[in-house]
Amino acid sequence: MLLTDSTILLTVASICFGALLGIAGNKLSHSIENSRWKYLFYALGIITFIYGVVLAWLMRTTILDFSRIDLYAVLLAFDSGVLMVVFTKKNLEIKNIFATNELDPIINNFTSKADKKEIKLFGGDLNFFGNSVTEIDGNKQYIHLRAQHFNRILILCESPKNGVETKIRYGKILKDMPNTELRFYNPDRADLKVRGRIIEIQGVPKLLMYNKIQSRVYRALETDTANSNGALYNNIWNLVWDLAIQPKQSELDSYKELVHH
Repeated sequence: MLLTDSTILLTVASICFGALLGIAGNKLSHSIENSRWKYLFYALGIITFIYGVVLAWLMRTTILDFSRIDLYAVLLAFDSGVLMVVFTKKNLEIKNIFATNELDPIINNFTSKADKKEIKLFGGDLNFFGNSVTEIDGNKQYIHLRAQHFNRILILCESPKNGVETKIRYGKILKDMPNTELRFYNPDRADLKVRGRIIEIQGVPKLLMYNKIQSRVYRALETDTANSNGALYNNIWNLVWDLAIQPKQSELDSYKELVHH
């Protein structure tokens, strides 16, 4: 009776542990940050595989009578151990640091899904589009954004101050996409080093947001307004936009004039 009770208890405990791993795996696979919990999955997969190797070695080297169920246990240990490691590698190893060129297909694919009424950008000095007119013309994100023909493009960005290169960049954008509205962070330190886009898909706000680590290197922050952090960034954008400085038309025209030089 004790052996039977222990077997039942072990079975129930195994089911609970499996359910716990399922919940943890689901949560980790939807995270944008790497977690040390992934090593538990690696360890479990490796231990299970080793157990299968040991059991297979015992079956081969001893004269004990092993049943067909034992053979199935060995095959299951091999398969589940390998699959656990593969699953962990594919789903729980989160890539969250990106160079600008790595973000191009991600951002362009995201933008393609948008309703074309309006798009909002956290922009900084907009150098992710390139520094010179030539670089901007060849930039994949820029080319794609122009091709989407949004009715309004709202960009929060830094004031160009006395930087002629930045003014030319802004003028280039205003000339190529006249439906662009620029506003400058007020004050300058209101730039949270956040870069990304907010769109609507069938009227529902969605965003793709990154934190600038250094020039042209970014860390993923949030990708869904259904998440509370995502909704927070959306509200922050609206707040900063309302408080931002709206440049005079004469100032914007002076930026566009520089593009001819």
